[in-house]
Amino acid sequence: MQFEKLDPRFLERINQIYSKPDLEIVKSGFETKKRNTTFRVNTIKSSNENEEKYLNSLWISFEKIGFLSNAYKINALNWYRVANLRWFISWEFYLQWITSQIPVELMDINEWMTVLDVSAAPGWKTSQICSKLNNTWKVVANELNTIRREKLKATIKKQWCTNVEIIWIDARELWKKYKNETFDSILFDAPCSAEWRINLNEEKIWPSWDEENIKKNAKLQKEILDFIIPLLKKWGELIYSTCTLAPEENEEIVDYILSNFKDFEVQKISLDYMFSRPWITKFNWKKYNSEITNCLRILPNIESEWFFVAKFKKI
Repeated sequence: MQFEKLDPRFLERINQIYSKPDLEIVKSGFETKKRNTTFRVNTIKSSNENEEKYLNSLWISFEKIGFLSNAYKINALNWYRVANLRWFISWEFYLQWITSQIPVELMDINEWMTVLDVSAAPGWKTSQICSKLNNTWKVVANELNTIRREKLKATIKKQWCTNVEIIWIDARELWKKYKNETFDSILFDAPCSAEWRINLNEEKIWPSWDEENIKKNAKLQKEILDFIIPLLKKWGELIYSTCTLAPEENEEIVDYILSNFKDFEVQKISLDYMFSRPWITKFNWKKYNSEITNCLRILPNIESEWFFVAKFKKI
């Protein structure tokens, strides 16, 4: 089997993490060549009702994704046709993966809050935050990489986001610009080993997997968290997410936060999605805080990618 050609160490890890039924779902996710097109309505410019009417007028079959406020899935519609639709050209909607929409969906933000997006490019989640805030108050979007920052700027402009301040600071130095307890909500979509990219149809990607890369990213995530957590106000929220499966970059990070920041608690995430799972409580020799089961792990599958998300409240 082609599946068995993947790095033996990687296969050993996923066999540890997943049950046999779930492992079959994971394998189908590895084998998927092209997932359905999914998009988010840009409520700054339009509404769900308007976009549904537009799709119906073109006789395009679509499906509302129930656990997300403004997300839809289009079956059997290729990219070239989507690119020529009016609502794509005018940015009334935004092509965005299902899992990528989850972190902002979980944010309890309203129109008087100041929000920090720590690693903001390419702007998917930043523009979603703006849409949720209805372009009010303030969103600080941080991106250090120059090329990625240009993509962020382009997204913000196209999405008509007018309440965003774009900055470029090493996240470990944000404390130099902002005082403690500046932000009501912080989104940290963390730099990670991005194991979601592994696909059996893309052999050139396979050699990029490396356990050392996992360790390097886990160390960086902890360093960043040490500096951004004090920036959060009391009763504020921190959303932590990655697009990888490695427990060292997910469960272990949650465990690290709970062990080092006693005024933080994990909020229960309930998501009505057939591919969502509670996080694992142990991996190899290490056991994690039992509260980690409040977090969420998304299986890679035929319609969405690997994803991990945790929600914290500062009490």
